[in-house]
Parts: sequence; structure tokens; C-alpha cells
Amino acid sequence: MTAEPAAILGSEMHMMDSQHTGRTYRITISLPLGYSVSSSEGWPFNNTPTKWPVVYVLDGNWYFGMVTDMIRPMSWCGSTSDAIVVGIGYAEDKDPIEAFRDSFTRRDFDLTPIRDATVEKSMEQAHKRPAPNGDAGNFHKFLKHELIPFVEGDYRADPSKRILIGHSYGGLFALFSLFETPELFDTLIIGSPTLSYGNRITFQYEETFAKEHKKIPAKVYLYVGELEEDIKNETLTDTLRLAAVLQGREYEGFSLVKHVFLDQNHCEVSAPGFQWGLKSALKKEKS
Repeated sequence: MTAEPAAILGSEMHMMDSQHTGRTYRITISLPLGYSVSSSEGWPFNNTPTKWPVVYVLDGNWYFGMVTDMIRPMSWCGSTSDAIVVGIGYAEDKDPIEAFRDSFTRRDFDLTPIRDATVEKSMEQAHKRPAPNGDAGNFHKFLKHELIPFVEGDYRADPSKRILIGHSYGGLFALFSLFETPELFDTLIIGSPTLSYGNRITFQYEETFAKEHKKIPAKVYLYVGELEEDIKNETLTDTLRLAAVLQGREYEGFSLVKHVFLDQNHCEVSAPGFQWGLKSALKKEKS
């Protein structure tokens, strides 16, 4: 029996060069199964919208498929909407191990806000290749000025329903985006953010932001695992501290819901965290 590569139904891929980062991204896009059909097709394609929410998935090499296959079956019972899913990732080597290491080191550069030499050295030793970090500013410009305009220009995307989802360093970047351009995304699903990075610089960003802003026009779903706490890891404590700080500011137009998943570690919690956040972010309004 001859094996052929598997692909997600209704998906496509673009290689996109960025002028802001000088790097190339593997953009994977899955369209709602009802994207091109009329409402006469019947369940579950009745009452399809003219424009669709868009979920932008950080670490798309790892999470694009999972997010797509969560959103679609959830929508079949009618309480949540299907969505366009945009995975933001990197070109893949044919060797799975090399592909993993490449994406791991490249995301370190894109998702972290400042250079951390200690982390850089550790990643270089672990993955046997250069692992620079600290380029979130340019990566954010890529999303804002290149990727989002491309998606909203080429697809029936609803600009009022942009959702950003990220875990770990992806969660760290989502917070960077929130304080950099709070109106860019309507909803952010932020999982287990690596708040210890850069001597906890995210708390400094928030403090600076709070001095100049009284409004955040966004909804945040913030999750973390109960087991993300030990002598070397304070992700649980840091995440709850951040939630308390943000809620205490009482930003106008801002809502934050947090959830601690019991008996879940840093790697396990992404799946239930994504599903929890997506269920809320894509919930249909009752007519």
C-alpha cells in the first residue's frame, strides 16, 4: 500500500515573505466547511454568515490542526461559530526531528520581546543550532501590517472578530500584542504565558501601559495548569498574579476570565485550554 501525505480538509498553504522581519512564514489556512456553500445545503451549513471570525494560531506547526479540528465539530451543534483558522508557522524539514528543532528555535526569535542571553545559550545547546531571541516587535508588525491585511483582503474575514491564540511563548507574545496594540484583536486566548522571561518584563510593560491607557477594547481568556509550579517553574503563580493586576486596573471595555486546569502540566494544558477559550470566543449571540 502506497502512503501519501495527509492534509486537513479544506485547507491551503502560503509561503509568505515578511518585509518587517526579513523572514519567511508558512501560513496554513483552513476554511469553514460551509465557506463556499449556500444555506440551502442544510445542516450543519444552514445560516452561514457572509463573513467569518478568524482565529490566528501562533506556533502553527504544532497547533493549527488541533485548533481546526476543535472548532469544526464544536460548531455542528450550533452554539459556536465555525471560523477561518490561520496557522503562523515555519517551513518544515522532511526530517521530523529537524522540523521540530527548526520551528522551536525560530519561534523563540519571533515570540519573545527582548533578548535574554541565558535563554539563548540554553536553547542553542538543546537544539544544536543558533537560537536568537527578542524580535517580537518586528513579528508584531508582520501580523499587523502584512498578515492580517492579506487575510482580510483575500478571504471573507470579519475584521471585528479577530482572535489570537497562543500557548507558552505564544501566550507571552499575545500579552506583548495586547499592550502594544490593544485594539488589534477582539479576543485573545492566552495560555500558560512564560512570564518569567526577561526578568518578568511583561509586568513592566503592563505597568507602563497602565500609566498611559485607561481602556482595553478586548476580551482575554487566560488559562494555566495546576501543575505548572515547582522549584524551577512559577508559571501558575505568575499567571494568577497577572490576572489580579489586570482585573485590578478596571480598564474600560476590558474583560478577563481566568481558569486553572486541575492536574494539568505545561504541555498537557494546551488542549483543554484552547477548547475552553475557543468555546467562549466563538459562542454565537442569541437572537
